[in-house]
Amino acid sequence: MFNYKKLSSIILATSVVLGGVAMANAKPAESPLKSTMTAAVISLDSNGKEKSQPAKEVEPGQTVQYTLTYKNVSDKPLKGIAVTGPIPSATDYIEKSAVAGVKANFKVSIDNGATFESEPVKRVITDAKGKKVTQIIPPSEYTHVRWFLDNPLKAGETQTFTYRSLVN
Repeated sequence: MFNYKKLSSIILATSVVLGGVAMANAKPAESPLKSTMTAAVISLDSNGKEKSQPAKEVEPGQTVQYTLTYKNVSDKPLKGIAVTGPIPSATDYIEKSAVAGVKANFKVSIDNGATFESEPVKRVITDAKGKKVTQIIPPSEYTHVRWFLDNPLKAGETQTFTYRSLVN
């Protein structure tokens, strides 16, 4: 079993990047954006319908769904928001599982969040015969996911973002 405490510390490492919102001198209690992140184990009931339960411990082969909820608690719209979630090292991102409650540009990282790019991630490599070929990087190599919101988050508005990973 994978200890949820370790998973929790990874989940809590999630970050929010606020472009155009002055946050450098703000105290955490003064932040215009409040966020939460939860993890749930997804399984099928006897009728084949999905059910979820809070992820306390996870086992290899289980699917974990991460839910990131963001609320603008200010009285002004927030522009340039990027919502980032980690892919815990003991899991593999499940391709096309990311869902946003708003229109957003979805990107992934394969370098621990240093850079983000569209799916599928591709690299040009030289094969054994010296020929340059395009290689698709598998979702198992993704380290983070990120949504760049297309529109400002309105005052008082709450939005949810989800994605899934498979426990190794």
